[in-house]
Amino acid sequence: MEERRRALLAIVLVGAAPTVSTILSYGAGDGSISQAIFMLTKLWLFCVPLIWFLKIDAGTLSWSKPEQGGYAMSVGLGIGMSIVILLAWFLLGDAIDAKLLSDALEPVGLLDPQVYLLATVYWIVVNSLLEEYVFRWFLVTKSEVLVGTGTPAIILSALIFVVHHTVALAIFGFPWWANLLSSIALFIGGAIFSWLYVRYRSVWIPYIAHAICDVAVFAVGASIVF
Repeated sequence: MEERRRALLAIVLVGAAPTVSTILSYGAGDGSISQAIFMLTKLWLFCVPLIWFLKIDAGTLSWSKPEQGGYAMSVGLGIGMSIVILLAWFLLGDAIDAKLLSDALEPVGLLDPQVYLLATVYWIVVNSLLEEYVFRWFLVTKSEVLVGTGTPAIILSALIFVVHHTVALAIFGFPWWANLLSSIALFIGGAIFSWLYVRYRSVWIPYIAHAICDVAVFAVGASIVF
């Protein structure tokens, strides 16, 4: 029971941080406070799982080497999900209000093509890896302690993964139906990433699929705002 309580605390401390950050950043506007919240949240998401793992779980550091393979599975799933993303945009993209999205991105400079490109590289190379470190490695393993291994842990971690994305899409002005569809797709994607981690026990395997999907997502974003 004590171990489950610790797992729940870890999930709350780490899993809620992206949603809280999104809300606070939006409320703070486009100034230095918003940027500070963003940076502090990333630092929190990196440090808290690491400290928890080393100090509370008494774990040892590793590079999460993919010792069970999974590369072909990851690439295949990433390409498959990217095709679904592009098809969804082709079919439903006209219903998205481009001005609302532009208004949300303008305060942080993402209407500048060069800034958008740099942000894209950051999100694919750094942020996607950080999310796998947080949502797959740390939160999946804590979910396994709290609700059980396999499907329960996969579902819980995917639900946690989708929350801050849903909040962000609402802030960016997506209509409710588009947000709902996107959230369902994000839940499925998060579940697939979590399954990849559970199956292969390496953050690098779901990261490959995640990065491929992000290429499609940022391509869609570019088509909306430019």
